Amino acid sequence: MSRLLRRLRSQAVGGCIVWWLVAVAAAFTVTAVGQPVRAEAPWLTVYDEAGQPKWEVRMEVLVRTDDGWEGQVVQVQLYHEGVPHLVLRAPRIRADRYGREWSLFTGEPGVDEPVVGEGEGFSFTCFEARWEGKLVLLGLHAEGRGVVLSAAEARWELGQAVLLAEARATFAGWELEFASGQYEFGSDRLVAGAATVTGHGVTVVGATLAAWPGEGRLRLTEAHLVQVP
Repeated sequence: MSRLLRRLRSQAVGGCIVWWLVAVAAAFTVTAVGQPVRAEAPWLTVYDEAGQPKWEVRMEVLVRTDDGWEGQVVQVQLYHEGVPHLVLRAPRIRADRYGREWSLFTGEPGVDEPVVGEGEGFSFTCFEARWEGKLVLLGLHAEGRGVVLSAAEARWELGQAVLLAEARATFAGWELEFASGQYEFGSDRLVAGAATVTGHGVTVVGATLAAWPGEGRLRLTEAHLVQVP
């Protein structure tokens, strides 16, 4: 067991405890710097400084690489203040040796299944999901809360909002296009800068946008028509 524990070393990195997991057969619980990390191959749970779970990774196949590890058939559960908020499923995962950064990806786009997820009132797909201190989603398509969202890139702030870049939103017969904006979970409101809104026979542009998809209403400032029937 001592040889095994030497191979599985706990590290305190970036304010959270992470665990480098090598495929093993036994389940165990350890304590590092007063905070537990539980591993059950191939299963990894990471805790924050307060001892609350931060994320949990499960996979069917785990392989060590020169600069970290990779896994296949993966599920990641993300927590916010100890409460589960999002679950992601992907064909593959790649991470550095300490798990500070990881990426879920599809393998070959159009052939492998996409990364899929659900939580905070949305179901979504993307072709890559990365952890860089926050969750970054590439090629996002999300549905829920009465709206459909798509974005070239999205940054998901757990329990708060999803930040959207090069995005579109559709609801109640309207299609909204904007370069940057965010959907706020607490208020169920979509806000953005300059936006183009098309629907119901008109196209309108405005300097700022606020929309409440669940109520079917939106507001543009400095708006003017650019197309009418």
